[in-house]
Amino acid sequence: MNSLTAARLVLQLRHWQLAMNELLKREPGRFCVPIHCALGHEAVAAATRLAMKPADRLLLTHRNMAFHLAHAGALEPLLLEYELSAAGLAGGRFGSMNLQNPAAGLVYTSSILGNNLPVACGVAMALKERGETAARVYVATGDGAIEEGAFWESLVLAASHSLNVCFLVENNDHSLATRIAERRCAIDLGRVAAAVGVDYELLTGNDPVQYAASLTKAPAGGGPIVREAMVTTFCNHAGPTPGWAADPRAIDAAGGLELEASPRDPVHVARRAIEEEEYQATNRFLTSLAVVVNAPRAAEAGAIGDMKKKEEEVEEKPAWRLT
Repeated sequence: MNSLTAARLVLQLRHWQLAMNELLKREPGRFCVPIHCALGHEAVAAATRLAMKPADRLLLTHRNMAFHLAHAGALEPLLLEYELSAAGLAGGRFGSMNLQNPAAGLVYTSSILGNNLPVACGVAMALKERGETAARVYVATGDGAIEEGAFWESLVLAASHSLNVCFLVENNDHSLATRIAERRCAIDLGRVAAAVGVDYELLTGNDPVQYAASLTKAPAGGGPIVREAMVTTFCNHAGPTPGWAADPRAIDAAGGLELEASPRDPVHVARRAIEEEEYQATNRFLTSLAVVVNAPRAAEAGAIGDMKKKEEEVEEKPAWRLT
């Protein structure tokens, strides 16, 4: 996947998440499960899509929306799953915080902080025992979960057994509503990784192609790697943004794809990789679909079908659409 295709994927992920946020705002009783958008995490999710080979595995956290969208390639399966519909991505059995998609390599998701880390080591060890040493296990976590003992034990276990695990830490400087400086001392992951002989790289700039190249690096002697990606979460911890009348955060799909005119926003970075005319077409396309989020429940009244029909009617359909 080249830079242009990667940029289009970032835009698509933002488009879908903004549509999801509008649904959460306008129909708060529509979904039976807590939903965590990942606006601002699109470059990391796109990088895993670029990096993963068919034999690889990916284990996720509660904030998994961008990853699942990137690998499912559509909003509809997730939307139906959040409605606990039998037509959902996992048959309506897992909802949001435990959602799996084994067909795409997304084999495990946990709502328990740090829980997926030792599970990832177990998956990697099983693959190693079966002789599938080329298969890499990617496990996403965050700056809050690295405070858990499970992270430290998993890192030592992976290093001790030379497991092919990529610990992908999304550092958004938040655990719920608490910043790192408010809750703990600083943790230098580079020095931590070096202490156990594990390769470490810091990912900044929101370039999914650059990130993917880093994720796929193999240490000379084999074993795990640690990648820390600096991200900005533009949405609330869970539910819609804004989530209440006085919420200082305000996100509106009608405002377009870009949420901040800085490299902290993956869409701002992606915008530089495509023609401005194409980017503006995506904005017009998104705005034209804003009204569709008022549709009835997808599982009951074909709201997804209405959205697809509306998309077909838009004259300036952007070339980057994946579905």
